[in-house]
Amino acid sequence: MIRQSLFGLMLWIFATPVFAGIPVEREMTCPVGGEVFKVVETLSCTSFGRTMSFRGVSSCEFVTRLPVCPGNGLPLYVDFSEDELEKLEVFMKTDAYQAIQAVPPWQRAYRVAAELDHTGSNRGFFLLLQALWYESDTFLKDAAGLDALETEAEGEVARAGARQKAYAAAIVSYALFAADRPEKAQVWFERAVELVDALGEDHEADRTYLKAYLARVSTCRSDMSVESCRPNAGFEPE
Repeated sequence: MIRQSLFGLMLWIFATPVFAGIPVEREMTCPVGGEVFKVVETLSCTSFGRTMSFRGVSSCEFVTRLPVCPGNGLPLYVDFSEDELEKLEVFMKTDAYQAIQAVPPWQRAYRVAAELDHTGSNRGFFLLLQALWYESDTFLKDAAGLDALETEAEGEVARAGARQKAYAAAIVSYALFAADRPEKAQVWFERAVELVDALGEDHEADRTYLKAYLARVSTCRSDMSVESCRPNAGFEPE
């Protein structure tokens, strides 16, 4: 289940865990329909930096990041309340729900979140970041999803602290360049530069890291098809 905040994700950049990933299976029960299935978790994990899309790279890539009920396709991105489960039982009988079964899991989770009024929040932004990170091939071609990412990012920048704002703007600028939306990407890039420059001395490590990241984005933006600029290409500050 998702309990991380964007702030927690960004802190992970500088974390240095020392253990290799150890897979552990756990049974879960789908809250709608009662189907029992297995997910893979880990007892430990080592991080190895980031990709150009800002996805974390680790020794536990095997984990089930988003449990999905095998039978009905429900993505379990939170522990749903009883009221939410009642709404889901109704929604899952509709043609609208059947229509999103072909949508990749993280993007499907965002559609479900919209039905439950979970969007327009840190949770909505987080779900779209996962779509960018783990479903980039389809997400970067989804006009509605990219529009939603911008909307969610605006909310994140409005409510987040200085450090989070800078990371959010930088990630969105890259995503929009990668999606061939250069005009909008440039706006976010300039916002990111301003937010990074505004970081205080207590965020010097973040400022240095983000300046290096934005420099790479700037180099890539003229031709995002270059292998080193692709979403899954590794990023290491020089």
